[in-house]
Formats: sequence, C-alpha cells, structure tokens
Amino acid sequence: MKFWIAANTYLQDKPKPKVLAEDTITCKRCASIRVIHYGKSAAGKQTLFCKDCNYRFIEDTLLKKVRFTPELITLTLDLYFSGLSLRKIARNVNDHFDISVDFTTIYNWIKKYIPIVSEYVNSLTPQLSDTWHADELFIKMHGGQSYKGKSNLAFLWNVMDRKTRFLLASKVSEARDINGAVAVFKEAIKNAHGNEPEQVLTDSLRAYRQGISQTFKKMKPVHVAKCAIGKPHANNNRVERLNGTIRERTKVVRAWKNHNSPLAEGQRIYYNFVKPHMALENQTPAERAGVGIVGKNKWNELLESAKNKT
Repeated sequence: MKFWIAANTYLQDKPKPKVLAEDTITCKRCASIRVIHYGKSAAGKQTLFCKDCNYRFIEDTLLKKVRFTPELITLTLDLYFSGLSLRKIARNVNDHFDISVDFTTIYNWIKKYIPIVSEYVNSLTPQLSDTWHADELFIKMHGGQSYKGKSNLAFLWNVMDRKTRFLLASKVSEARDINGAVAVFKEAIKNAHGNEPEQVLTDSLRAYRQGISQTFKKMKPVHVAKCAIGKPHANNNRVERLNGTIRERTKVVRAWKNHNSPLAEGQRIYYNFVKPHMALENQTPAERAGVGIVGKNKWNELLESAKNKT
C-alpha cells in the first residue's frame, strides 16, 4: 500500500509530456496540446490559452495576420453583392455581432479579395453551350460621360452563355462604342479558355457586329442582331434578366469610383458561384457549367480554394 501511494505521488509530481498531434491545436510558444478556448477577441477571433506556459494567443485562420475572421469578411462580401450598402453592412455587423467595423474597411476587403478570387475562378474551365448572349447597360460613375440627358455614366458590358447562364465577362467602358464590345468579347473568350460559340445574340448596336468581327478568330459565329425581350426571331431574355439583377445592386450605390473598380468582377463572381437561380433548378450557373463550389458558405470556399492555389 505504501509503495502504491509513493508511486502515485511520483507520477502526479512528474511533468506531463507535451504530446504533439497534427489535428490538435498546439501552443505557439511551447507546442503543448493542453490548450483551451479563452473567449474571443474584440474582432471576433477565437482566443486560446495554454495551461503549461500560460500563453494566450489567437487561433490561426484561413487569412493570416488579419484582425477579423474569414467568416466575417466573407459575410460582408455576400451582403454587399446581395444588395446592402457598405454602411448598412457595418451597422448590421455591429448590431448582431457586437463587432465594430468601419464601412471603408469592408470596401478595402472587396478591393483586396475580389482579385484573388477572380484569378482562381478564371482558371476554371466551364462547360458551355454553342450560343452566347451579349448586352450592355449604363451605370453611375464618378467623372463619367453624359448620355441621353444623364451625366456621370459609364457602360457595363456582359456576355453570358445561353444554356448554363454562366456570365463569361463583365467589363466597364467609358463609352458605348466598339472598344467596349471588343474588350468584353476578348475577356469572354479568355474566360471560356478558347471555347468560341457558333452564334451570338445581341441588340441592334452596330458596335457588336464590329466587335465580333475583330475578336473571334477560330470561326466567325453567326451574329443574330436586333434581339430584345419578346422578339419573335430571337430574344435576349436571359441577359436582360441579368441586367435587372445588376440594377438591383447598382441602384443603392451613389456611383462607382472609377472604371477599374472591382465591383463588376465581384458581381460576376456572386452571380456565377454564389446566387442560386430558379431557372436552373436552384443551381448556380457555375454548378450547371461543371465548376461549382461545394458548401453553404460559398464565398469562404472560393477564398479558401484561391488561397490554396496561390
């Protein structure tokens, strides 16, 4: 009995080994696995505490050296491209999560992470049909041109695949001319990875005919012009519906800052990979095109895939 008590006392007094495990959070200072949750930081990140060396630290996340969590950042991206203004997002985050974030910080996240995600999604090869739709609409732009009695305008050109409704390109131009048409068709061919359509449906704007002639090299697609909603020979209903979605987003914005704004590309990513479409049986265009993202938080999945590829 005395021997058992002495052995037990010896084992209790002996320092516990610091076992390492790949799937366990370890202390950044001493590598111990005796780490517990210790509340959250003011920015919402999980704080951890090491029982061996009494070191307190913040858990590593997808985005290193970032004050806020990836979940919060991707939430603000989703809310913005869903239609909320920057100031409303900042207020909602403060009201619901008690996290103070300035609206300018949210816009900086858009400028920082949209190009990263864009590079990733543009590396994917969607499975497309043989017909594309193209159309343009005006947006409010600081220092833009005057058009039909309205000032400070620019033009957003869009090219969409017919079957999958995958938005291949969304480009801003200063004027409604051939340069804008050429730029958007070049971008569409690039994002389609060389896959060119057999026919392109547009409205009656002459710039489309010239743009198609200059950009498509493998074979000249059949250009079906003068398309519109309800036209008997051919309609542009799919891309016109896209224009309505974009207007829902742009009407809450006072004006885009410049022609290189990341908002057009961010809206394209949201439309293709995040927003489900009733016409596609609640699939996203990316899922219909065979390049969809799995998971509920698709912005977070996109960002993680982009970071892993980088």
